[in-house]
Amino acid sequence: MAVANQKGGVGKTTLAVHLAAWLAMRGKRAIVVDADPQGNASSWLLGGNRPDRLGETCQVEGGMWRVLHGGQDARQTVQAVNGQWRIGVLSGNESTSDALALLSLRGRPMDTVARRLRPLGEWVDYVLLDMPPSKSVGFRELLFAAEWVLVPTQLERMSLEGVGFVARTCQELQRDQGKGPRLLGVVPNMMRRQTVEHREQLGKLVETLGPLVWPPIPESIRVGEACSFGEALWWYAPGETVTRAMELVAWRFLRNTGGDPHPQPLSQGERGGSDG
Repeated sequence: MAVANQKGGVGKTTLAVHLAAWLAMRGKRAIVVDADPQGNASSWLLGGNRPDRLGETCQVEGGMWRVLHGGQDARQTVQAVNGQWRIGVLSGNESTSDALALLSLRGRPMDTVARRLRPLGEWVDYVLLDMPPSKSVGFRELLFAAEWVLVPTQLERMSLEGVGFVARTCQELQRDQGKGPRLLGVVPNMMRRQTVEHREQLGKLVETLGPLVWPPIPESIRVGEACSFGEALWWYAPGETVTRAMELVAWRFLRNTGGDPHPQPLSQGERGGSDG
């Protein structure tokens, strides 16, 4: 599953991280592949953003570099995120873009990234690719590695243009390569219901894409706070509106990928505690 949008700052990392954590709480095995050279998912999951480490440089290993350039088995490169998370992460940093650029310069075939990451999909239930912005080198190759794509978007023009870009890129891959990921859904993120533009844009999005538009997630400072503390909303802010909205999105994800069709609220035990 690729979590993608050509626009930055729309919540790709937030969505990928929370879906993986939620799936793990439901007994699924999930891995986040940090394919963005910014390495935000790796920092979040491996502790680089925690307040007690502010001012320090987070030395996140270049797992993607080792897999794409060094030929290391992706399964051996995954790092376990213990405690409440119970997921794995294939880390990334600025070396990710170098690895993708080298593949391009050497004229490697389109399916090279897919072949390098394929062992993960044979090993766990869900692999979520936190994608880079579309102008990044290797974007198409990364997208080609996915079976499905989920597109988070803000309800503003530039972000919404990214939805169309991702959909067109999927169609181009299917046309040119004979296969490519399918659009699973669009997640309106950081919605401000009091803002007329957001309400109007949401209406237009639903009018255009219908059931492909998933429940919106409201804007909330709790998301950034949870990231700073190296946590997920399920544990950091279990009673918040944004957490309940994220849970609805997670249930939609599970249903649409063949999981439980009947949403149930998380119990307090699932939302908190060192054992999840």
